[in-house]
Amino acid sequence: MGPTPMVKPRRARRQSRRAWGAFAAALVIAAGVTTLPTTSARADNTITAEDQPYFAYYHLDQARAKGYTGKGVTIAIVDGEVDATAPELRDSDIHNKSTCEVTSSASSKTHGTAVASILVSSVYGVAPESSLLTYQIPAPSRGDSASPSCTETQNGLSKVSVPWLLNQAMNDGAQIVNFSASSSLQGDELKWTVARALTKGVIITAAAGNEATDENSSSLSQWSGVVGVSAIGVDGNRQDYSSWGQGVATTAVGGPVKTHDFATNQIVEASGTSFSSPIVAGVLALARQKWPNATSNQLLQLLVKTGLNPDHTWNQYTGYGGIDPGAILNTDPTTLPDVNPLADKGNGSSPTPDEVQQYADGVVNPLQIVNDNSYSYRGFDESLITDPLVTVPTHLGTSPRYHAK
Repeated sequence: MGPTPMVKPRRARRQSRRAWGAFAAALVIAAGVTTLPTTSARADNTITAEDQPYFAYYHLDQARAKGYTGKGVTIAIVDGEVDATAPELRDSDIHNKSTCEVTSSASSKTHGTAVASILVSSVYGVAPESSLLTYQIPAPSRGDSASPSCTETQNGLSKVSVPWLLNQAMNDGAQIVNFSASSSLQGDELKWTVARALTKGVIITAAAGNEATDENSSSLSQWSGVVGVSAIGVDGNRQDYSSWGQGVATTAVGGPVKTHDFATNQIVEASGTSFSSPIVAGVLALARQKWPNATSNQLLQLLVKTGLNPDHTWNQYTGYGGIDPGAILNTDPTTLPDVNPLADKGNGSSPTPDEVQQYADGVVNPLQIVNDNSYSYRGFDESLITDPLVTVPTHLGTSPRYHAK
């Protein structure tokens, strides 16, 4: 597995920035909304594992031979439309769980289908037997549109906002959520959404961006506990286009990958952190399958402690280094601390451990909670009982922080 369970892993050279060659057509990658050129298009309709360099780099054939397929794990993506009829996805377990109608452009459909294929394609997916839940998020700049029902709001947020969709994925049972898009959204609703993920052990992976700059403020990876992912090539070197920042936790191959271009009905090549991120999500699904008794915190400890940087040290470009599926699947994480190693990213990352505990104890103002079916208010504010805007159950004075011994 790659760099391997069976072969000695290659260490990523952290700050080399080797350039790609020229590419031909263009694909808009959601993370950073960056247009990346591609090589010549292909007219046939099939994509094979041999077409995807990451498949060999991570020795995914060996993983499959050993039964590591992500079976029993539920992954979600918040992205463009996924065409489940694409040849490489026809045998995959994919469920469109969007709560309102979104019309995706060809560009967004290309992107969403590519991300889904990297995750669960029976042909070249990292976790081919995982279940995949898909949630469409519109990108108006690319011609996407949302139906009027999507604009129905809770706490001023629509059904296609990032907090709403991330919470919906958790409502539907996702264990890992991949977000290959940029998001500079701040606000309490997103903070408490991330706090929920940290409390419930849901792992969120997020692309770092493709602007070759510090994009921490426009990536979901800025948030505490979120696994930010930058891009390397199959030579192990960081890619010139890859953004970086305080939120980067790891790095993975960002391409080139083959994907269906729904604008031209051809197969093209593209690269970006949008493709690095689902590789990491897929490997974490394999780890969840292999180590069912490990907590999510322990799986993230494993990710950090097996990173391919020398001595697993952190830097803003590659985090703790390239992900090593081989080491992850051969190292028992159940002896590692049950503490999220990404809970404090420095520079005042949010939510803080105290804020996560506030959420867990049920004392967060429910007017700041959006589309969360697991939260109950357990504080002392009696006015919330009759507030028509409160949509969560209230159980006054029952928070464990009031009854701690």
